[in-house]
Amino acid sequence: MPALRDMRGDHTVTLQVAAMASATTDNEQLGFVVPFNAKVTAVKWVPSAAVTANGTNYSVLSVRNRKADASGSALPATRSYAATNSSQFVPEDCTLSGTASDLLVNAGDVLTVQMIHTASGVVIPAGSVRISYQAR
Repeated sequence: MPALRDMRGDHTVTLQVAAMASATTDNEQLGFVVPFNAKVTAVKWVPSAAVTANGTNYSVLSVRNRKADASGSALPATRSYAATNSSQFVPEDCTLSGTASDLLVNAGDVLTVQMIHTASGVVIPAGSVRISYQAR
């Protein structure tokens, strides 16, 4: 029987994430442990509530690669609320990193979802993040 890594095409994992407690309370939540060497090919964000962007006071949702030893800082994908609003329950493409190595994850790496604010921020609601990846 073939292993998951042997199957062609994108594999996906959907993560449920909690909302920011307040616009200035950053958080980071466990996503999943990468099962094999892979490349992140897409990330979708589906917020459970509408969000109004603000060019000065904004927050950013990111998928972060913490590496197997928790030392990592690469951000394979982000969604900033500095310029574009979100609608409740409408899936959005996150922006993939322009640095090719940020998209490469190794077996055992831990992907997390973080929400961080700038200035007084905006609250990022609960929602789901769908990460698509391919074996490499």
